[in-house]
Amino acid sequence: MTARLRGSDSTGRYNEGEMSRSDGWCLLLYVTLAVATGFADLRMRTHTDHVVKVYIPGVVAGTETAPGKYRVFAPMLIDGLARATGASLETMWYVTRLLFIFVAYAIFHAYLRTWFSPSAALAGVSAVAASLPLTFTNSWPHPDSIPELALFTLGALAIARRRDLLFAVTLACAALNRETSVFLVLLYLVAEPLSPRRLLRTALFAGEWFAIYAGLRVLRGLQHYDYWQATRNWAELGLLPSGYDPYYRAYAYFVVILFGPMIYLALKAKGAPTFARRALLVVPCFIAVAFIFSSIIETRIFTPLYPLVVPATMFFFFSHPQPSEKLGA
Repeated sequence: MTARLRGSDSTGRYNEGEMSRSDGWCLLLYVTLAVATGFADLRMRTHTDHVVKVYIPGVVAGTETAPGKYRVFAPMLIDGLARATGASLETMWYVTRLLFIFVAYAIFHAYLRTWFSPSAALAGVSAVAASLPLTFTNSWPHPDSIPELALFTLGALAIARRRDLLFAVTLACAALNRETSVFLVLLYLVAEPLSPRRLLRTALFAGEWFAIYAGLRVLRGLQHYDYWQATRNWAELGLLPSGYDPYYRAYAYFVVILFGPMIYLALKAKGAPTFARRALLVVPCFIAVAFIFSSIIETRIFTPLYPLVVPATMFFFFSHPQPSEKLGA
C-alpha cells in the first residue's frame, strides 16, 4: 500500500481531488507548530528588535544596504498592514511572523498532498517544522526567510500541478522577496521533458523574473555589495574561532546536517514520480551558487531546498510496497 494521494498517477501528475476532513485537523496542528516555531525563533536570536527598528524602516525608505533594499515583499507588506490597521510595526511584525509560518506549513501540506495522504503530508510538514530551527543561525530574523519557504513551495506546487497562471503570480511575489526565486524558473525548465512549448514558457518566466530583478535595481538605485563569498565560506568550514559558542562555531556545517540525510534518502527512494526526481537536479546548482555568492553560516539561505528535496525523501518512506503486496496477496 502506498501513501500517495488518490487522484495522482504514476507520473506524479495531479488530478483534482477534494481535501478531506483530515486535512482540516492537520491545519489545526499547524497552528501549534507555527507558534512553537515562532517561539523558538524569538528565543534563539540575540537582536530580535533590529528587524523593526532598523531593517524594515530602511527597506521601506530605500536606505537599507544591498541586497536587503531589493527584498521588498515582506517589509512593505508588514509596514503597509501596520499603517492600514494602526498597529505598531513591532506588533504587526510578530503577528505576520506567526501567520507566515502557518501559511508556509499549510502550503507545504498542500504541496505534499499532490502525492501523499493527509497523514503522510503531516509527517513531511512536521519534519520541516522540527528542522527549521537549524536555519535560525543569524543574530536577527530576516523577514524574507519564512515567506521564501511559503512562496518557493507554492511555486513548486504550481509547477507540479501544471498551474502556469498560479506560477506566474507566485514567481512575481517570490522575485520581490528574494533573488533565489530564479531557481523556480530552473525548476520549471527541468520538471518535464523539454519541448518547444516548454522552452518558450520558460523563457517568458525567465523574462518576468529578470524584469522584476532589474526593475528593482533601476527604481531603488543600483548598489553593489560583496558578491564573492567562496573564500570566506571555505575558511569557515574550518570552524569559527574558539571564543564562539560550540554550536555557533559549526554553523557552516548546519546545511549538511539539515539536508544531507534528506538528500541521501531522496536519492535512494524508489517509485518517486518524475517531478520529485527532477527537482533534485536543481539542488547541486542551488548549493553551488549559495556557496559562491552567499554566507553559508546563515543557513536560512538554503530554505528553498525543502520543497526541492522533501517530496523525494518522502517517497523513500511511503512508496515501498507492504510485505503482503510483495507476496502478491
